[in-house]
Amino acid sequence: MNGIETIQGSMDVLFGESVYPEDFLENYCQTECLASHNGRETFLVQRNSDGKKGIATCYDRSKYPFSTDIRLLGELDHPGLPHYYKQFENGQMVCIVREYIEGDTLNVYAAKKQLTLREIVDISKQLCDILEVLHDHEPQIVHRDIKPENIIVKPDGRIVLIDFDIARTFKEGEETDTVFFGTKVYAPPEQYGFGQTDSRADIYSFGVLLRWLVTGNARKNPNITATPEIEKIIERCTAFDPNRRYNRISEVRRALDCVFSRKKNNKLRTVICSVLVAAVALAAGFLLGRLTPADNAYDAVVFNEPLIEQAVRAAIGKEEGELTGEDVSKVNKLYIYGDCVFNDPDEFYKCTIETSTQGSIRSLDDIKKLTGLNEMHIVNQGFVDATGVAGHGTLECVELKHMKLSNPAAIANIPNLKSAELFDAGLTDATMFQKCPWLEVLNLGHNDINSLEQVGRSSGLRYIWLSFLKMDDVDDIAERFPNLELIGIGHSQINDMSGLLKLEKLERIDVLEEQADAVADLFKGKNIEINIVT
Repeated sequence: MNGIETIQGSMDVLFGESVYPEDFLENYCQTECLASHNGRETFLVQRNSDGKKGIATCYDRSKYPFSTDIRLLGELDHPGLPHYYKQFENGQMVCIVREYIEGDTLNVYAAKKQLTLREIVDISKQLCDILEVLHDHEPQIVHRDIKPENIIVKPDGRIVLIDFDIARTFKEGEETDTVFFGTKVYAPPEQYGFGQTDSRADIYSFGVLLRWLVTGNARKNPNITATPEIEKIIERCTAFDPNRRYNRISEVRRALDCVFSRKKNNKLRTVICSVLVAAVALAAGFLLGRLTPADNAYDAVVFNEPLIEQAVRAAIGKEEGELTGEDVSKVNKLYIYGDCVFNDPDEFYKCTIETSTQGSIRSLDDIKKLTGLNEMHIVNQGFVDATGVAGHGTLECVELKHMKLSNPAAIANIPNLKSAELFDAGLTDATMFQKCPWLEVLNLGHNDINSLEQVGRSSGLRYIWLSFLKMDDVDDIAERFPNLELIGIGHSQINDMSGLLKLEKLERIDVLEEQADAVADLFKGKNIEINIVT
């Protein structure tokens, strides 16, 4: 007898026993035992009537004396919860059958890909929405075992919360839970008998899960922290005293919304801060003006790269004289093409690589001196060390084209990076940009990148250019960049473009004239703009 026959034989013997409800055995064929522990067994089953897969969990009544609240989930209809098909029971066993969910558990999914902060927040908000459905049910349902292994990420990226084996309803007036179950590191103190679990128990576990997602460890480690906004959410969720946590999961959802909405208000806050700083400076000047010479109010700033200094002077209209910190703080945008500097972006964009002369910039260390810089446009500079831009606090848009960058990972360490145009920049890998939470625009054209594996993943990316790249196909592009609205593939060597059809939010494709007909045929009947480029 081979291995499969042995397993099947064991299953037949197991389910031939009379302890299981007869109508359960009549309706379902058991194909695999997924878990067996202390009077609880979980099976992969198949419905005899239509062959549909399901998950059956069977409880020994003698070891599970409490009345399970799982049947209440049959009253709920939410895509983030498995459908509950039916419950079978007799004097010895209770068997509950639910929907089988295709996908990876969150711990497996996270191990396969490097989740960006935006992806982590998206998953967390989905979980908040699911928990809100449970907590708003009457009576309130508390899951009590929130952990990565109990969250399935489906192929489309949506999550489903599973395993309600220890779920219970909150009962007004009870002081403690009758039985403790759950996963130790994720369980709140009250689940150890310090009090009755209500929705705040799930909020505690949610906070531990969020910590695990952003740091890789469910336990608090002072040496590994998240961003201040996320850290604040985690700390409040995991407070020892339930009264110090968020009262409702919807409050957590709103706090997560603010993580990214704050970005939209950055410019307003910058203006307000600038006004306040100016007011303080004015007051200080009024008091100290007679004691401190005006020329010494700011230290002199010395640049190592002559072209960057020229561009700064062009931006502020100061051709001669000493440059001070006050001067350079006014520079918001920088335009350098080859050996020429510009204050007018229209003049900058009239330049071409064919007509320009390569510039002399070899390091971007001077950029850190421009504390108010928002956009940096530098083209045709030979070999350039990008290290100096790492951690720049105000930079959002970076254009570095027609050069050979060393340490390009420094660009990915710009905290507020929204746009990175790195055409012909000597890149062999772009996966470092996966960790940029605000990145929406990425131009990787004419680099030594031959597959999407070298590009990485980002749910926040909206525009990408893959011009001149040697790729065979883009089969999994929708999985990697589900929110793409524009893609540029002019001069690319993509043989199979059918993967583009999976991009649900795609609005425009940039192609060469000779590619246009094939792309138009591919998207026939769809409202997609085909833009011809040269």
